[in-house]
Amino acid sequence: MRAYFFYLVALVCLIFNASEGFSQQTSYQRKRIALGSDTVFIDIFKKSGAEIHYVHVHENEQTALEAGLEVLQEYGGKLITLQHSKDTLKNRFITFRIGNDSYRFDPNRIYSRDTAVLLKTLVSNRKDRKVTNQAIGEVMKLADTICSEIREARLILSIHNNKNEPVKLARRSWFQDTIIDESFSILSYARKFEYQSSSNKSCSEIYINPEINNSEFFIVTERHDFESLFKKRYSVVLQNENPVDDGSMSVFAKLNSIRYINAEAKMGKLAEQLNMLHVFLKD
Repeated sequence: MRAYFFYLVALVCLIFNASEGFSQQTSYQRKRIALGSDTVFIDIFKKSGAEIHYVHVHENEQTALEAGLEVLQEYGGKLITLQHSKDTLKNRFITFRIGNDSYRFDPNRIYSRDTAVLLKTLVSNRKDRKVTNQAIGEVMKLADTICSEIREARLILSIHNNKNEPVKLARRSWFQDTIIDESFSILSYARKFEYQSSSNKSCSEIYINPEINNSEFFIVTERHDFESLFKKRYSVVLQNENPVDDGSMSVFAKLNSIRYINAEAKMGKLAEQLNMLHVFLKD
C-alpha cells in the first residue's frame, strides 16, 4: 500500500505541478486500451535527462514501481507502467471479458508474434478452455501499444520484484497436500540435476554472489553489461544469443537490437532495489 500511495502522490503532484519531488519538468500521459469489455491503462512519465525507458508491467510489484519513479526524478528518462485492477488489490495478471468468457494473461509474456507463444500465457475460463482469435487479437493490441512506446529505445531498464520463497507444502484439504515450487530467483537460471528449464536454456553465463540474497540480481542481453556488473560483484545473468521465445520483453529487446537490463529485487526491499539501480545508473 505504501508504494501505491507513493504512485498516487506522484500523479497528484504532476497534475497540480505542486511538488518539489515531482517537478514541472516531469510530464504525465495516460493511454486507455480496451480489452473486450475491460480496460488497461498505460501510464507514461517523462523527464528530461537519461535516455532510458524504465518499464514496469506487473502491477503487484509496487516496490519496483516506487524505485522506478524515484530514479526517474533523479536521472530522467521515460517510465511506463500498467494499471488494470478493479479492486484495492494489485494483480500480476491482467483479466478481461469478451461476452460471457473471461481470460487471464501475464503482461510480460505477450511480446511475441507467435500465436503459439501467446497461447501459453492466455488462459480461458471456458469449459473447453478454448482461446478465441478475438481474445488473441485483444492481447496483441495491448502488446503493440506497449511496443510502440519502447521500440525506439536505446536502453530498456525493466524493473521487477519477486517473492523469493522456498519450496513448501501447502494443505489443500484434510486429505490432500500440494507442493508449491520455489519462487523465481537467480537460481531459476541454474541447471538443476539433468533438467533444463526454459530460463536455463536462455542463459549464456551466470554469476551468483553468495553474499547477496538470490532475489537480487540483474538479467542483461549484452556482454559488456554482464562484465561490468560482475566486476561490481552483483549477481547477474547473461541472456544468450538465441533465447527461448517465451513472449518476454527481454526476448523482444534482443530480436530488435535494443539494449536490455532487468533489475530484480524481493518485494518490499526498496533500499536494495534502489541501490541496484543507482549502481548501474551512476556509470
